[in-house]
Amino acid sequence: MAGSPDTSTDKVPSGVAPSVKTGSGNKLILLLSILNFLITIGILFLIYISYSKEKNHPSVEDMVIKSSDEGEPDKAKSKEGEEGKEGEEKSAEGSKKKTTTFGKMINLEQFTVNLTTSSSASSKFVRANISLEVPTEDIENEVGVKMPQVRNTIIDLFNSKRPSDLSTSEGRDFIKEEIRNSINNFLVTGKVKGVFFTSFSLAG
Repeated sequence: MAGSPDTSTDKVPSGVAPSVKTGSGNKLILLLSILNFLITIGILFLIYISYSKEKNHPSVEDMVIKSSDEGEPDKAKSKEGEEGKEGEEKSAEGSKKKTTTFGKMINLEQFTVNLTTSSSASSKFVRANISLEVPTEDIENEVGVKMPQVRNTIIDLFNSKRPSDLSTSEGRDFIKEEIRNSINNFLVTGKVKGVFFTSFSLAG
């Protein structure tokens, strides 16, 4: 029909869907995906930082262990100090015992003994007070029990000497040694440590 517009080209065939512009839709999805990816990375990064801080931060158990480890050397030092102190006290006690341990002195009754002289010379005698030093009470008791034997030994030794034998300090020291050795020959519990003249004189 003349004058009517030709609309044959404007008609869409049946069964065909109209085309949709998808360019802007694809860009939006891409932006959302990138944004989602960045957010995920950020969250993971925050979790990692939080974990690192917790790992580096000492826990209560770590602090307890550390304090106990630090206390051990102090305990060891204090123990060593106590042992050193005890050792010093023991050594001090030992030295005190050594310095305060004295021998016992036994004072014998006075001796008046004739000396050996020639028949033509006048008789001479010695008058002496003697003390014996012994280290223990057991020896002191033994000397007390054997006092007759002790005195007899000393008298025999003086009887065998001449006045000239006892007139010098060397001679007196020699008879002291003889007395000590003679007494020690029959003692059982110990030995006499020393013989001392508390008084000594030659007369006659």
